Amino acid sequence: MVKRSVLAGALLAGIALMSSAGKPSPAGITNEQVAGWVRNRVKALQPTSEERRFDEIGWAKSIVEAERLARQRNRPVFLFTYDGSIATGHC
Repeated sequence: MVKRSVLAGALLAGIALMSSAGKPSPAGITNEQVAGWVRNRVKALQPTSEERRFDEIGWAKSIVEAERLARQRNRPVFLFTYDGSIATGHC
């Protein structure tokens, strides 16, 4: 789990640096200031709450739980399944 966190942090730092490639870094930035600068860039690039509306969906962990909740709240169930990578457009 720790390796994932380190990898994710390094990836975010790399993305932050790449996305700011067209922007000059502050003149005279020292090695000690780089971590803070990257942290601020990553924070500035985080999605807004409007962009994270997807997180508001009431996901269920199983179809049994989804059906129980649907009956309880008189709501439909939308079943989404995929095999592979959703980024390819094949679900």
